[in-house]
Amino acid sequence: MKRKMIGAAAAYMAGLFFASFFSNIPFLVILSLILAAALLVGRKYGFKTGDYLMLSVFFVSAVSVFSICTAVRYKPVVEMVGKEGCFRGEVVEAYRYSGSNSSYILRGRINDEISAKISFYGGELEADTGDIITIGSCIFSKPSKDYLFDSESYYKSDGIFLTVTYAEDVTAQPFRTHKLREHIRRYREKNISDFRVALGGDSGDLLAGMVFGEKRGMDDNVRTAVYRCGIGHILAVSGLHVSVAVLVLMLILKRCRVNKYISFAVMEVLLLFLTAMANYPVSAIRAAVMMNFLYGAKLFRRQNDTFNSLAGAVLLICLVSPYSVYDEGFLMSVAGTFGIGVAAPCMTKDMPRDSFLHRAAVSFVTMLCTTLCVFPLSLLYFDETSLISPLSNMILVPLCSVSMIVGLIYALTGGALDLLFVSKLINDLILRISDSLARLRITHFSTDSRTLMTGLIICSVIVFFGFALFRSRRATAVTVSAAVIFMFTGAAVQRMVRNDHVIVAVLGKGNNAAVVVNDKGTVTVADLSGHYRSSAYVRKYLARNSIETVDTVLLSNRSESAFASYVKALEYTKTGKWYAEGAESRIKTVPQLTYLGEDGFTVESSSCDITLSGGALNIKCDDGEVVIEKGGDAVTGALTVIYGKAPQDADEAPDNVIYTEKGNNFEIWFSAEGSFEIRRL
Repeated sequence: MKRKMIGAAAAYMAGLFFASFFSNIPFLVILSLILAAALLVGRKYGFKTGDYLMLSVFFVSAVSVFSICTAVRYKPVVEMVGKEGCFRGEVVEAYRYSGSNSSYILRGRINDEISAKISFYGGELEADTGDIITIGSCIFSKPSKDYLFDSESYYKSDGIFLTVTYAEDVTAQPFRTHKLREHIRRYREKNISDFRVALGGDSGDLLAGMVFGEKRGMDDNVRTAVYRCGIGHILAVSGLHVSVAVLVLMLILKRCRVNKYISFAVMEVLLLFLTAMANYPVSAIRAAVMMNFLYGAKLFRRQNDTFNSLAGAVLLICLVSPYSVYDEGFLMSVAGTFGIGVAAPCMTKDMPRDSFLHRAAVSFVTMLCTTLCVFPLSLLYFDETSLISPLSNMILVPLCSVSMIVGLIYALTGGALDLLFVSKLINDLILRISDSLARLRITHFSTDSRTLMTGLIICSVIVFFGFALFRSRRATAVTVSAAVIFMFTGAAVQRMVRNDHVIVAVLGKGNNAAVVVNDKGTVTVADLSGHYRSSAYVRKYLARNSIETVDTVLLSNRSESAFASYVKALEYTKTGKWYAEGAESRIKTVPQLTYLGEDGFTVESSSCDITLSGGALNIKCDDGEVVIEKGGDAVTGALTVIYGKAPQDADEAPDNVIYTEKGNNFEIWFSAEGSFEIRRL
């Protein structure tokens, strides 16, 4: 029975992945390797014809379910992209922002015909969960797929396929059909506010992340520090949170000699509270389902283990929500649970546990197994991954667990039992440690190479099925080491190649542009538009390409506000000189900023001259010339990038002219004899 559950879940997941990404050639290669390895594993473990038939049924069922969902739910909705229509729907989620703006997730009908969930951002309507919002006229579009954030995949995992733009005649009608959900939301927000007041901004945000998985208000640098330290998983309600909370609860109930059936019922209430307060993330649902399997097996005297429970939870969730394969939180949660609950026990079962050092070694190997299991997904979905997470998890996660339990007790008792001062002491310590470690280059790793990522995923598949076939821990350790060596060697080679070229990255969105020039290892950042979001694009680009030092920063428009934005965004990046175009004000408010006049100026890089004049940037070296400006005509002999709104005849532009409105965020690689290579990011 156990083998069948695991096989069914694996086959169903494989079918969903096949149906989701079948057009991706590298993925097809990887999937083919997986299927071939699965057949070999089946032969080794004595699979019979009935077993293969079962696996085939679940694989085909997954493909069929996904295809039906796509045909019935997805395609009719996305056919409205670019079209005008009306919408009426119920508020599923509501978020308030500064400046009297709000965003809503609505479930309803387009033109009174097509059922859909959409996202809508606009002015404050004072609408809450369960209210009805009517949009008289609007344009439907897909959620943006931008370099900074892929909201298309993010929303698709939750069945949200459209967003609304240019909305008119918007009205809200109070219904409050989901009063309980609204009470939960308000109670959650009240507790988050209490955390921030009692602990202070950063510590309070950290506790809100630990207890409720709330990260929206968290400072970007705090989040970066926590993830670089390797404890970013504490900010998503998943297995750690559920396990710790249920363990403490069950210990208390056992000491109080509470009946096992009543204990199970109380556990269910706690699980519902945790998932509801975290706003039902799929990672929390997965953990709650697993906990039901594990404790339910004990309750009804059935055998169960982590692998079987994980397989059952994955199968159940994917049966209900086939688009869960797009949810990075779900995939990370599954990988981490597999690492700590399946791979780690297998690799540590013969290790001695007699002394403190032996137990510490077991804990380290357990954390190492977990880190290695989530390593490929961390690189795939996030800018960086931690290299010190096995050690930091051993030291900091116990502290985080204590802080989380304190916050959970506060929430469960409505603040009657207030021990938040304990959380403040712990969180302040964690933030200081994380901040110090985040500034060290050796604590984190990143790569922007699709080739390396594909190779790493293939290596992961080989490791997994190699262990399943041969059951050798030594061979597994060798293959894992080989995969790690491949990754780090490949990244080092990639960095050497990049530092041997002149690379100009044009970043931003809409009418805004920021430029990163990597001149054979000497890095210059030039902000041309002064938009407050431009620094976020630069930050992401530097992180993904492991650039730790920026030699020069050039600012053109709104230089002082841009300076403040970049100082904050580049807190973990060493910066050199700061120059601004324009005349210095009589009251110098930013002493680090040097103004070089209104007629433009030139700075010398390793092999290039970089000129900023009138908001236009010129990069000129022996291998060619690139001009980046807002509007204007092509410069003879130069590749010209024009940011801002493109003219109607942009499609007829010469080959040496690029309009960023046709596709932002790309790199220009200088080649010999004045040729260029364009690489989309």
